[in-house]
Amino acid sequence: MVDPASAIAEPDSAEPLQCGQLDWADSSSVAGVADSVVDLLRTVRRAKARLLAATGNDVESVTQVLLRTVAAEGPIRASALAVSVHSDLSTVSRQTAALVAGGLLERRADPVDGRASLLAVTEAGQAVLSEHGQARAAFFAQVLDGWDPQELDQFARLLQRFTAAYDHTHTAWMAGPIPGHPTESPDPEGAIV
Repeated sequence: MVDPASAIAEPDSAEPLQCGQLDWADSSSVAGVADSVVDLLRTVRRAKARLLAATGNDVESVTQVLLRTVAAEGPIRASALAVSVHSDLSTVSRQTAALVAGGLLERRADPVDGRASLLAVTEAGQAVLSEHGQARAAFFAQVLDGWDPQELDQFARLLQRFTAAYDHTHTAWMAGPIPGHPTESPDPEGAIV
């Protein structure tokens, strides 16, 4: 079985292309996808700013990530939260301190180690998460209005596949050069999104 994160399927082909089989430098289809992703990221940034403004609070998207992660994985130590969100402990500590001061997170004694504390989402934090979730759901319902269920299912599957492949490939590129690809810096001036 082929790992979907390391393969790209050709349309109407039963066999996916393995990494390196697609002539990425000459493919107008690949360039079209890359351009569309850049356009999408710009659009998402504008949409996120509008959504945050519409919800009536000033919780930034980075703190939304922290709130969602604590809600999903918590109660959790700040060090484990930092690992989970791929950030350094000092940054996460500063951000969580602001969330604690704002009443969105609380510190609880760690039952395993009394010297440590665990972060947990408060009722106010749950309300913020719920409000943002409702705004996000309403936004995407409007974006996807008119799509039939088969289109939505196909788009969801392809987007999940693309996201997994993107994460896998970006991680590899940041680790160093990939055989058969250019040997210069893996992200010259932000060429990789």
